[in-house]
Amino acid sequence: MFSNNKSKDKSTSTVNSIPSILAKGLAITGDITSDGELQIDGIITGNIRAEKLTVGETAHISGDIDAGEILIRGKIDGNIKAVDISILSTGMVKGDVINSSLNIEPGAIVDGHCKHSDNPREVTDPIALFDKDTVSQND
Repeated sequence: MFSNNKSKDKSTSTVNSIPSILAKGLAITGDITSDGELQIDGIITGNIRAEKLTVGETAHISGDIDAGEILIRGKIDGNIKAVDISILSTGMVKGDVINSSLNIEPGAIVDGHCKHSDNPREVTDPIALFDKDTVSQND
């Protein structure tokens, strides 16, 4: 009835982990990769890949983003590929967005194309995806 099996389920290790935080006032040049949760409040010049990403109001990212889930309160200059994207009223994105689920609050700014994809993280050439649609619309 009761088990002494003390093995832990490793699948919950990333769910319960504490996010890595890049604080306001921190500036990084280079690419960042995280298997878990990442919160950025500083300035990043480089590409970011993370499972869960929060872009704070004071954040400014210049680079492309590949994420499972992203919450945007700050500024992004670059293309985004993510499964779930939420751009809050203080968020600003200058670049193309490929997503499975997209939520944009009133007041948010998106200067670029938005495209739905069932598997956005598997898109290898986002520019070709948008160009293909543009060509087929003009035919």
